Amino acid sequence: MDEIQYDSYTTLANLYDTQDLTMPSSNAQRIGAIAETRFVAECLERNFEPHTPTTPMPWDFIVHCPAGDLKVQVKSTSSKILSHYAVNTGTGTSTKEHMSDVIDVVAIYIAPLKQWWMMPRDVVTSKTIKLYPKNPSKSKFKKYQDNWSIYYE
Repeated sequence: MDEIQYDSYTTLANLYDTQDLTMPSSNAQRIGAIAETRFVAECLERNFEPHTPTTPMPWDFIVHCPAGDLKVQVKSTSSKILSHYAVNTGTGTSTKEHMSDVIDVVAIYIAPLKQWWMMPRDVVTSKTIKLYPKNPSKSKFKKYQDNWSIYYE
């Protein structure tokens, strides 16, 4: 019975063109999934309504909040290099392609610190940004650390 049930799930997965059910996700995919899940929880705790698109879009969520409906791209990192964390702002599998201009907010999650940085899209101008959570004098993005005010303005 288990073998028949597994085969029907595999057939159903292939029908819907999903990835192989036996293929494990990568560490980067897991960190990204954790960040998106934590983002949803943070939004709900603040009485915001996060909505995921039903078709591929350049944003991960539209968040209904006091500031209106904001398109949010969630990025995450666990890559510490000396005293900073590097965040790749490229899209999809291509690091050469920069994120869309239609995004309102870039929500960056530093996984090892369980810390958020909420940045307006227009301040994210390079393919890789450096965040210095422990050394504010080096960080031009320090004012966005744990700052959710963009959702209230």
